[in-house]
Amino acid sequence: MQGNIKLATRKSPLALRQANLVKDNLLDNNIFSNVEIVAMSTSGDNVDQETFKKNGGKGLFLKELENALIRGEADIAVHSMKDVPAKLDENFLITSIMKREDPRDVFISNSHKSIAQISSGTIGSSSPRRQAMIKHFVGNIDVIGLRGNINTRLKKLQDSKIDGIVLAKAGLQRMEMGNLITEELNIDTFVPSPGQGVLCIECLNKNKKIIQKINKLVHKNTEICSRAERIFTAELDGDCMSPIGAYAEVKENMISITGFVASLDGTRYIKNKIEGKKEDYINLSSKLSKIFLKMGSRGMLKC
Repeated sequence: MQGNIKLATRKSPLALRQANLVKDNLLDNNIFSNVEIVAMSTSGDNVDQETFKKNGGKGLFLKELENALIRGEADIAVHSMKDVPAKLDENFLITSIMKREDPRDVFISNSHKSIAQISSGTIGSSSPRRQAMIKHFVGNIDVIGLRGNINTRLKKLQDSKIDGIVLAKAGLQRMEMGNLITEELNIDTFVPSPGQGVLCIECLNKNKKIIQKINKLVHKNTEICSRAERIFTAELDGDCMSPIGAYAEVKENMISITGFVASLDGTRYIKNKIEGKKEDYINLSSKLSKIFLKMGSRGMLKC
């Protein structure tokens, strides 16, 4: 067992909570004897919305953490898998860690019992995927960009006149704020972001010893599902700021993979599903992406 290891994370309350969950998991299972958390600010935390979109979206949350890995200031980094670009620099390796948390989107409102009750109004969300889905499925809704950590978004809901916000259930659960959820959104309609609910560890690709140790804690079905979702996204040339949903689920030895792609304005979308044996998840993901490409998804993503 390697004695000490440094774990890089963002400074946001949720990121720190997730980093500590992973730290405890590594220590409880005797993978390492000591884990030091290195909290950092990232470009994604500090830029405005327009710059965020122009410069890689959620990939900006990784930049400083990856530099820390390269400089040897950290050995591993912890992320939400949904924030990690589907195509990763070859210098790095990513793997899921722990079992997936509930991947659903949720609706939070102070004035409505469900998102379907809103015939007209305003909902806050920073996600292009959620924005497209809200515009298409909910009705005459204005969607405004809403960035920031969970507490920041909840405060904006409290202080503004918007009718509600849509967030990931996983983050609220990890922050012990599940009591604030007004409605859990149907996963078949609001197809989650690829990797939503999954925590992952990133390290240098050459660091084989650390990967070998961490692999002991990988939840196999979670890893298969997150890989399937990321393969589908990568082959569509999508990124974290694309209106793409992907959700894979394993039952016994079978896997189902659902894909969703929409135009940014929500007027058009493609949704399809494929099923097969879970050990064939790579081929199934590629087959699903090819179906989407034939149906015109690439042109839709450029809208």
